[in-house]
Amino acid sequence: MENKALKILFIPNWRVNRLKKDDISLQAPDKYVTEMPYWFFKHFKEQPTVEVIDIGKENWWRKVEHKIKFYISQPVKAFVRRNRYDVVVSHGAQSGLVYELLTSFARKKPLHVMFDIGGLNGARINKIETPLIKFALRKSPVIIVHSSRQLEFYKQYYPNLFQKAHFVPFGTDFDFFGGEWRVESGEHVLLSVGYAKRDFKTLCEAWKRADVDDYKLKIVGDNSLAGEYSDCPSIEFSGKIPISELMNITKRCAAVVVPLPEFMYSYGQMTILQSMAMAKPMIVTRTTSTADYIDEAPGLMTVEPEDIDSMTLSIEKMCNLSDNELKQMGEKNQAYVKSHFNEMHMAEKTEKIITKYLQR
Repeated sequence: MENKALKILFIPNWRVNRLKKDDISLQAPDKYVTEMPYWFFKHFKEQPTVEVIDIGKENWWRKVEHKIKFYISQPVKAFVRRNRYDVVVSHGAQSGLVYELLTSFARKKPLHVMFDIGGLNGARINKIETPLIKFALRKSPVIIVHSSRQLEFYKQYYPNLFQKAHFVPFGTDFDFFGGEWRVESGEHVLLSVGYAKRDFKTLCEAWKRADVDDYKLKIVGDNSLAGEYSDCPSIEFSGKIPISELMNITKRCAAVVVPLPEFMYSYGQMTILQSMAMAKPMIVTRTTSTADYIDEAPGLMTVEPEDIDSMTLSIEKMCNLSDNELKQMGEKNQAYVKSHFNEMHMAEKTEKIITKYLQR
């Protein structure tokens, strides 16, 4: 089957804003703009028709779904409408598992491609949940992961899925993050961003030890440690902010730090690649999620998980670099992301996978 004028139904595990006009304060995955192609699908060689069923607005039922950690109403809607499309693409197991379970009993169904970001069940293996997941996925949908190490997880625990699992590196919107936001750094600030799955404790402890009197650490997205480190005036905390405000802060900082715990799935990649696209030197924890993206990055220092000493040393090294050295590191990172991890590459590889299975 030729991949021409494909009809794709996309079911993400987040809310997508439906807009009549574009809003640059929202990132591409979070907006569906009338008469504009959606997210990375716009880079498909053969432009598909993409429709989106998101998780919907917050209400009492959504609270129930959050507690059980699976979406019900969204996959049911997708199941009812499935045969209008050539491909159903789910993003996240919270949506994809239920949809796949429903279609496993159906005689007619389109190709199902599931982006598994969270390791199916947080990469947990136990006697109750794992057999249920295996049953739901017994018909083996096509799986795409953003961390190559996840393939070993599939090989060991889900061998039937391993045969149809593919590593596709995440790609950032380089036109946006590598374009209008690119300006010279002007502040002696190390920036760290995130509201979940960040090891800010290790970062703050390392910062207290580091000899960097003329620098400040700014943590954006999570202010839960603000009270604990109130005696350290060089650390500034703030909660979640709009993407446009975050970009303005990022473009002025000297470097970006991404401290991460270790999990067997994908997280933190978006922050890393967006910061590199904005020509920022970086300090990043090497984990299952990040290894594919940072091991060959030219303007980046790596640390091991929960290693305060290594983080302290990297902070001191970064803050002792000259403005010109920081600029050169950032520019190398920007070129690296453009050539290896941009949205077009992610779209190209995803399209090839879809075409491959449709032709079967």
